[in-house]
Amino acid sequence: MTKRVTKTAVKKDDYTRLQNLNALFSVIGSASTREETLQLQRTLSFLRENDEMRHMPVKSFEHCIEQVVRFHFPNKRNLNYTHWNARVSSIEPLWIRASILEFVNSFQNTFKGLLLVSGLKESLMGKNKRWTAKKEKDYLDIRSFIEELVLHNAKPEQDLSVLFF
Repeated sequence: MTKRVTKTAVKKDDYTRLQNLNALFSVIGSASTREETLQLQRTLSFLRENDEMRHMPVKSFEHCIEQVVRFHFPNKRNLNYTHWNARVSSIEPLWIRASILEFVNSFQNTFKGLLLVSGLKESLMGKNKRWTAKKEKDYLDIRSFIEELVLHNAKPEQDLSVLFF
């Protein structure tokens, strides 16, 4: 007898994105302890429960991302990162290319940088709330496109990373 596993769609809100970022940072070399990471998760859950809005204003979301970065990397106040919120940007290939090249160029004089990409799936969903095999393929293609652009345009001595959340 085989067990059938079904995927359920989870609606992502900005607090979930921040929790995902918090969890990702905790496993990629954060200065925060497990307990501190869990405390931030609980705080974000509390904020979600007490906020009727599904999405924060863009400025608030950017500010919260900055706070999560500082929480995990307090000694690297100048951690070189850029956030690209696909929900407020065009996801047409030329616009993506321009945004990614702008990211790579912003790190011209540094050896290490991080590109945080959020809202890509939501942008692909558009008004149609069903996630299809075609949308999954488009999502994976765009992710690969972004990663390849960063890899191709970074200098050999640079360590540029892309984190999707």
